[in-house]
Amino acid sequence: MQSFVGLSTRILAMPFPWNVWVALLAVVNVIGGFYFIGTLEGQLALAAMVGAFMTMTVVYSAKGFVRLLGLGHLIFWPPLLGWFGWKFASVEPGTSFQVWLGAVIAVNGVSLVIDFVDVIRYARGETAPLP
Repeated sequence: MQSFVGLSTRILAMPFPWNVWVALLAVVNVIGGFYFIGTLEGQLALAAMVGAFMTMTVVYSAKGFVRLLGLGHLIFWPPLLGWFGWKFASVEPGTSFQVWLGAVIAVNGVSLVIDFVDVIRYARGETAPLP
């Protein structure tokens, strides 16, 4: 529990613009997931967020607030985005559901690029804690 609280505190204290980025990720994934909770996709978005955060909590408890935290997203988001991409093409265009699917694909896709770079940087020796 202490690691969960510590990680949450560090995430909330991230400097601008990262704090805005994290808020955007939360709004798109969590708020959208709850809004569409009656769909498989809403449930999957929430499950992916929980799985990613659990993984990040384990990494945080072992290594601290380091670039390796992106591993949580790298594990859970690629299958989610694959499913959402497939689903996006099959839903009625312009609906709020399709807009949300597109937003998750876009925001999480950008986040995956950032996380991939961070994990590679960590693997190459940039293991110092993040500010």
